[in-house]
Amino acid sequence: MNNISTDELEQKIATGEEIIDQHFDPKSTKKGTKYLTTVRRSQTSLSTQFNLPQTMLKEIEEIASELNITPEAVIKMILRRALDEHYLAKSRTTLIVQ
Repeated sequence: MNNISTDELEQKIATGEEIIDQHFDPKSTKKGTKYLTTVRRSQTSLSTQFNLPQTMLKEIEEIASELNITPEAVIKMILRRALDEHYLAKSRTTLIVQ
């Protein structure tokens, strides 16, 4: 694999030069794996309503803006992580007790 700067690489791409074979080693390039849908993602959703403090909602909206996603998606992401951490901690506690 040839060492080439990003600027040089972008310039070659802009001029239409074929660069894949010259500058990328297929042995070291990671290939993506198909992401399987989990059971959680295939479940039907239910709508709910709850109240949040205004400061918390503002924080969620700021995060959503940074990530370019909806506030609802941020809330789901945070809740999923919290639930995963809960189950992980619970399983560790069960292992220690036994």
